[in-house]
Amino acid sequence: MIKGGYHLAKVRPTIDVLPNQAFDAGDVLFDWYAFEIPRGACKLSTLNVIMPGTDTAAAAGIDMELFFATSVNGVAPTSLGDPNDAITVVPATACKNHIIGHKYLDADVMENSDELVSYNIWTNTLGNATATTDAAMVDMVLEGDPTYAGATAGYQTIWVAALTVGTPNHGTGVLLDGAVTSSGAQTLDVSEDQEANHVFAIGDELLACAANGSSVQKIGTITSLTDDTVTIDAKDIFGTTVWSSGNLADDDEICFRRPFTFHLGFEY
Repeated sequence: MIKGGYHLAKVRPTIDVLPNQAFDAGDVLFDWYAFEIPRGACKLSTLNVIMPGTDTAAAAGIDMELFFATSVNGVAPTSLGDPNDAITVVPATACKNHIIGHKYLDADVMENSDELVSYNIWTNTLGNATATTDAAMVDMVLEGDPTYAGATAGYQTIWVAALTVGTPNHGTGVLLDGAVTSSGAQTLDVSEDQEANHVFAIGDELLACAANGSSVQKIGTITSLTDDTVTIDAKDIFGTTVWSSGNLADDDEICFRRPFTFHLGFEY
């Protein structure tokens, strides 16, 4: 356990269904996603979120509700439901006793003013007067369940999930030019529409799907790219192979599997 120190957790939840379809307000944005931090009660002091826009344009005013949870008597929180589906009363109630923190992310207060063109950064330390308002502050104490057996020695597991308040859309407009009939690490031709290097960066993990969000296929993490090509390694960000079979169709849209990156700063 850290005493009198700090820990920075990088958390990248997955959205594996309907990745290019607009959400409705009140939908599950992403389901419970587990991450580990050193054991002991700690204060979440800083929150930084990197969020892509839609089709190369930064998002504007897309709020969300963020929830933190722990296991109860060693049992992890049950699913809130699939992303892009409305949350219903039974799964919401089942998680009631697991929730240990909540934060409403107010985009108007927390996000930058779109200077980064294709994505936004939300933060609770804006460096101006609004950073001291309730909407921009975090200051919550979190602690995991010591009976949960799935954590690494010396660490505790915390879960995070989010519900939509606005209607985000994580479509990219980056389309595959021609069908792909072989899986695995390769370079994809995406010269069909949006320029890939206006949307993606090395290290982004990707999915491919049809225009209606169906036929989702995990394809791996970007190792290099140009405006018209994306080279992927067929692995997720942890090095596990995710694309060993499955064809891609012409005009499939290449999308983020992990559109959000959360940098969570904890104080012990």
